[in-house]
Amino acid sequence: MNTKVSEIMEKDVYFCHVSSTIGDVLEIMVEKKVSGLPIVDDNSHVVGFISDGDIMKYIGKQRPRTVDAYTYMFILYDEKSFEQKIEDLINLNVMSIATKKVVSVKASSALDEAANILGDKKIKLAPVVVDDKLVGIISRSTITRYIVGNYLRIRKTAK
Repeated sequence: MNTKVSEIMEKDVYFCHVSSTIGDVLEIMVEKKVSGLPIVDDNSHVVGFISDGDIMKYIGKQRPRTVDAYTYMFILYDEKSFEQKIEDLINLNVMSIATKKVVSVKASSALDEAANILGDKKIKLAPVVVDDKLVGIISRSTITRYIVGNYLRIRKTAK
């Protein structure tokens, strides 16, 4: 099988701009029922990736603050309510919590190469690029459905 990523990738990709807020991102994620979005600059170059995991990390973490009171050190933990954290989150720029070291796949890559990348990096989906510009998205589930679908068709034909 010499299938290329470009043959099965999702071409209608939801993404956000580097100037977007997390509120903008959440609107897209909820409306389009996606778990992550590539982030592009003005030239459509992929500069980051934001996932529901990045958002959950922000909401769930307690940020320690160190206070020095005349040589005594105290560590105070963020005691903001869930609602306060969400309100703070909505207004943040997407790049403040996004993954900046993006794992992408070239559109010309073979399908097995893409599967290896997603498997090795333990990620569910990756932006597909041509000259570092976003052209699609590929997911583990898309690859699996394609491979299994082909196998079942071949098996059915062989009987």
